[in-house]
Amino acid sequence: AAERLGREEEARRFREESARARRFLPQFNLEGLWVGKYGSHGFEMINVTYTGDKLIAYKVTGDQNIPRGEITFTADLTPQHPTPTSFKPSSDSNHQHPKLDPIILSESSSKKWGTKRLPRFHGRGHAAEPNFQNPQFMEGQLVVIGEGDYFSFAWIP
Repeated sequence: AAERLGREEEARRFREESARARRFLPQFNLEGLWVGKYGSHGFEMINVTYTGDKLIAYKVTGDQNIPRGEITFTADLTPQHPTPTSFKPSSDSNHQHPKLDPIILSESSSKKWGTKRLPRFHGRGHAAEPNFQNPQFMEGQLVVIGEGDYFSFAWIP
């Protein structure tokens, strides 16, 4: 709004403050190499990067379906306003998604993970038949656990 009103200095200051605040959000602190379990394929390494509000995970080690160097999943981390009717456009498709409510943990799980709520974000996971035949992106969700020490991506058929 400040930029539209010609208050460029104020708009610049707000952009800088917003960028600094992102460093404290766990979903924006996942950049780097991670090892994850890919079902029957076993353990594989991925490299997580960001382009703006979009998390992109690339395969470092591939498997018979998705080879190394390919995107394994993406997640849209665009901040959302906490209103029940809040809809946001997905950067990966032509339709809109409702904001995902966090997963609420039981008391014992909350103690184990150090949090009661696990934030979730819409995403798209790469799937293919063997030898990278018929590759496609499927709906999925990124779940951030704790302060970003762990995360999970679930493909949702």
